[in-house]
Amino acid sequence: MGELITFNETDWRELTGSDKKALRIFSRVAIGFEPLAKASGVGQKSMDALIAKGLAMEGERSLRGRTFKITKKGRLAVEWLDGRRVRVYPES
Repeated sequence: MGELITFNETDWRELTGSDKKALRIFSRVAIGFEPLAKASGVGQKSMDALIAKGLAMEGERSLRGRTFKITKKGRLAVEWLDGRRVRVYPES
């Protein structure tokens, strides 16, 4: 059994407005690893902040540059942005 991925009130309070905007935009365009250029309005600095908080991860470079995806913890944060206070990522 794997480790549970959680997101709580403390994690929520640590999100900046820029973090929330980047999560909202990038989560709409990225199912897997996607280049940053696909998410108009999200910059490298924002993605680096999400990575530092465990909400995104970097993949292998593609022809279009660095690629990123939202982590399971990041998906929980997106649920909070949408008003659903899911705290534990469902096991798959």
